[in-house]
Amino acid sequence: MNQTTPKPCHRAHVASLTPGRLRIRMKPQHRDTSTLQTIKADLQSREGVHAVKVNPANGSLTMHFDQDRYNPIKIMGLLEDVDVLVESVGHLPGVEGGEAAASSTGFLVAVEDLNRRIQSVTGLPIDLKLVLPLSFVAAGLWSVTRRGLMIETVPGWLFLWFAFDMFVKLHPVKPGHVKPLEPKWEE
Repeated sequence: MNQTTPKPCHRAHVASLTPGRLRIRMKPQHRDTSTLQTIKADLQSREGVHAVKVNPANGSLTMHFDQDRYNPIKIMGLLEDVDVLVESVGHLPGVEGGEAAASSTGFLVAVEDLNRRIQSVTGLPIDLKLVLPLSFVAAGLWSVTRRGLMIETVPGWLFLWFAFDMFVKLHPVKPGHVKPLEPKWEE
C-alpha cells in the first residue's frame, strides 16, 4: 500500500481583506520564521500575486494580488494550495458594498469552502447552493402536507408587511431618477 506523507497544515485567520490585498494572522504554533518564509515563497511563485510581506513578530502575512484574477473564494483556495487553512471563513471582512455585501460574501465563501470540503471527503460533487434552498422547499412542503397552509393562524399584519415589502422590492428607485427636494422659502 502506497502511503504518502500528508503535508503540514498551517492555521490562520483573516485580519483584513480589501480589493487586491489580504492580511492573515497565523496561529501562534505556526508563526516561526521558516514556516512564514516557506509560505511567502510559495505565494510569490503564483501568477497574479504581486507581493508578499511577512512579520514573524506578530505572525502576519500580507499579500497584494490581482483583484481581477482572484475573488475571496479563489484567494481561500490559493491559501489552501500552499497549506494554509483559514479558520474564520464564515466571518470574512467585506470586500466592498457595505455590511450586506460583507455578510453575503462571507456566506458564499463559507458555502464554497464547505462544498470543497465535502467533495474532498466524500468524492461527491455536491452543490450546497442548490441543496440548501431545496431542503427549505422540502421542509415547507412537509409542513404544508402535515398541517395544511395554516392561513387561519397567520396574523393579518404579516400580510400587510409582505405587501409593503413586495411593493418596495418590485419598485426600486433607479439611480439618477431621484430629484432632491428643494426648500421653498416664503417671503
